[in-house]
Amino acid sequence: MLQDMKIASRVCALALTVAGSTFAQASQDWTEPFPPFRIAGNLYYVGSKGLANYLVVTPQGNILINSDLDANVPMIKASIEKLGFMFKDTRILLISHAHWDHDAGSAMIKEMTGATYMVMDRDVPVVESGGKADFQYGNSTTSLYRPTKVDRVLHDGDEVKLGNTTLVAHLTPGHTKGCTTWTMQVTEGGKPTM
Repeated sequence: MLQDMKIASRVCALALTVAGSTFAQASQDWTEPFPPFRIAGNLYYVGSKGLANYLVVTPQGNILINSDLDANVPMIKASIEKLGFMFKDTRILLISHAHWDHDAGSAMIKEMTGATYMVMDRDVPVVESGGKADFQYGNSTTSLYRPTKVDRVLHDGDEVKLGNTTLVAHLTPGHTKGCTTWTMQVTEGGKPTM
């Protein structure tokens, strides 16, 4: 019985190790282009086939959600411009959570656009350490990225406003301590929707 428990714990440890290393490896579809499109109202998809990026367009500039990998930044820029918008008009950069596949390109986007970077409070240490402070993947060199200074620390329920659009940050921890769900109202077919 004790021997079976030892074998089971080794198998479990191996499975966790494989799962952790699988996360740290970039999936091919993460950098594969995907046609950008309008979702509803002033909300657009500008991500790759495997990683989601969203653009919120306002008369005073745009909001980009997620920066992905450094390698994806030119693709995100091309997607935004294919839709007829200017990448340099990105005024605010947000993320859904502080894992390298969603925020490693933040430093590059800030440099290219001058965007104000806003991150949920519990993910700020991870972002500003380049992933080193991540409770799960901080020791994995393949999950680290260039640290990025956060310009505004967000808290649950905070509003991010630009032009005629307001996004609300909802703290939804689990995947990361500061995982953030974003909500906003859009107008589609003349009717406001959430």
